[in-house]
Amino acid sequence: DEAASSFAAHVWVMRLAAALSLSLLAGASGRKRWWENAEPDDTLGCGKCKVAVMRLLVPFPKGCAGSNGTVIKSTAADRAASAYCESLFPPKMKRQCVVYSFGVDNNLDFDKAMLARKDPAGVPIGCRVMSFDPFCCGAAQVLATNHQFAPVGLATYDGLMEAGTEQGNVSFPVFTLRTLMSSNEDPKLDALRLKVSSALEWKGLKNLINLGTIQEIRQLSLNLQFKDEDMWEEYRLILTSLRAAGFVPFYVAKQPQASYLQVQEGSFQLYSSYEVAYGNVNVR
Repeated sequence: DEAASSFAAHVWVMRLAAALSLSLLAGASGRKRWWENAEPDDTLGCGKCKVAVMRLLVPFPKGCAGSNGTVIKSTAADRAASAYCESLFPPKMKRQCVVYSFGVDNNLDFDKAMLARKDPAGVPIGCRVMSFDPFCCGAAQVLATNHQFAPVGLATYDGLMEAGTEQGNVSFPVFTLRTLMSSNEDPKLDALRLKVSSALEWKGLKNLINLGTIQEIRQLSLNLQFKDEDMWEEYRLILTSLRAAGFVPFYVAKQPQASYLQVQEGSFQLYSSYEVAYGNVNVR
């Protein structure tokens, strides 16, 4: 089984390499720098936008039928616990669940929890998990049974991207979610894990919504960060579009290092970063 998994991982990586080569030869993307994709809003300190964002982060039971979600304990002091909705996974007898996780940053809490799922009787029903991060964890490899890793990033195009100074200004391969799913023959995802922090990452989430790719996903686990004061209108628009697409938050927790943003309504307060789990109500 391990040899078969290694072979499957090798075949998958070769498919990605072929897709990247074709994209570059066709001139479909070329090299882009991370800041070239930013779409900042020029409305500084949008107070109404912040209130709207805070309201969009209020959890509702509708997002996860029958529970508030299963909490995954964090092993990192600077990260809040994440969560997932058990009722949004397919029955074991139907098919194995599939999970993609981007920007793992040497933290595999969510990924490992997806591998370790068990039914009420204690029978293993772990998912097949694909983890992605261009800046950690080495080369493409099989980390465990049903768990593969690839050092690539998620973007709105297939090609190469130039990283910022923090990563040494290196170029790294990026792919759209559709390309990755197609290369691995996954028509649907049962859970998608994303870090959404930079303007580029917010644009990536927006792209998933606008292209309709989001409807191929049953639930989202997001590490949301509101870093840019001039992007609050964009934050509001993206989260509003996510709600319109049928994604309702069922679990919300502020990150341990989050800053209070001086916005409050009743018992609700707005912070600079959160762990949020969404369920797609359209898949019921």
